[in-house]
Order: sequence, then C-alpha cells, then structure tokens
Amino acid sequence: MLVRREVAVGRTFTEETFERAFARFREMYNVAPLRVLCAPDVLSRYCLLFEPSENFAHGQSGRARYAGVPLEAAVIRPGTIALEGEVDEERMGDW
Repeated sequence: MLVRREVAVGRTFTEETFERAFARFREMYNVAPLRVLCAPDVLSRYCLLFEPSENFAHGQSGRARYAGVPLEAAVIRPGTIALEGEVDEERMGDW
C-alpha cells in the first residue's frame, strides 16, 4: 500500500529539519520513503544545503538524493515535502 506524508519544512529549513522529517516517516511507517516530492523552493534550498553545486540549483532534480532516496520537484504548497513509500498491509500495526 502506498503511503504519503506531507510535511511543512518551511522555506528556510535547516539540515536538521529535513533529516527529522525523513526520520519521522521511517518511525511512523517502519520503512524508508521511496521518493520525496519537493516544492520548488524546498528543492532549491535542499540543493544549497546538501548538494552545493550549480547543476542541482538549476532544476536538475533527477539526480538529487537524500540517503539514497530520489528527490523530485512537484507542484505542492511552498515550503512542503511529501514523502512516499510502500507499506506491507499485512505487517501494518506490527511495529
């Protein structure tokens, strides 16, 4: 089953804020996200913090990753990320 959790990280989030959102998804669903959808402002900020390279800052989001998970630009509320992952319905509740 596909699960999705939207998190408002803000436009000026810190590395810790992003890491905490990722960790909370793992804690809640007991799986790592398969992908992270990012508002364009969040993706730009992410690239400044985690991938200080001009290539990332200019829309080449296909290569941006956090802990091996791809980050993708999406049309969502500014300052927001949406973490998506697959959860085994039979195991839900076991954690």
